[in-house]
Amino acid sequence: MSRLPFFATLLALCLAAAGSVGAATMPMASNDQPIHVVADSLEVDNKTQVATFIGTVKAVQGDVKITCDKLSVYYDQEGKEQPKAKGAATEGVLDGGGKVRKVVASGHVKVVQKDRIAVGRQATYWAGGRKMLLEGKATVWRGTNQISGEKITVFLDQDRAVVHGEPGKRVSVTITPKSLETKEKK
Repeated sequence: MSRLPFFATLLALCLAAAGSVGAATMPMASNDQPIHVVADSLEVDNKTQVATFIGTVKAVQGDVKITCDKLSVYYDQEGKEQPKAKGAATEGVLDGGGKVRKVVASGHVKVVQKDRIAVGRQATYWAGGRKMLLEGKATVWRGTNQISGEKITVFLDQDRAVVHGEPGKRVSVTITPKSLETKEKK
């Protein structure tokens, strides 16, 4: 499992879904750019190894913007023994001492980068399996191209995605030929 800052992991989760629309993949935000996260509250629990941003969460890095109601980052404390003494301090993911295991964005999830938009009720990224799941009326746009279903699963290392419908509602895909996009822009 690679060591990624929590925001880079979240970006991988959401942007991979956006890359599944059309042939081209979506570039990742640079890790050397500052990350700015605002929320109504932040709770970091190093004992359970979870950092949770709650309430109108907005995260920005470069040209990537992520909004959701709640953002939970699950991490492992890399190569560090857990303190034995009650009340002893631990180093967590926000101190740069943790390795991200999983990131969950929930409630009105939206990721925007240039002409790419991904939305759903929840987005989950598992770092170990390099897999992400966008679910709950999941829809991804890239320009005028669109793909939607109840769930979109992206296998990052396999360069493949699976879109699932739900009973009574099928998967939907709209792809605009480049020749038509060029005519519309004129």
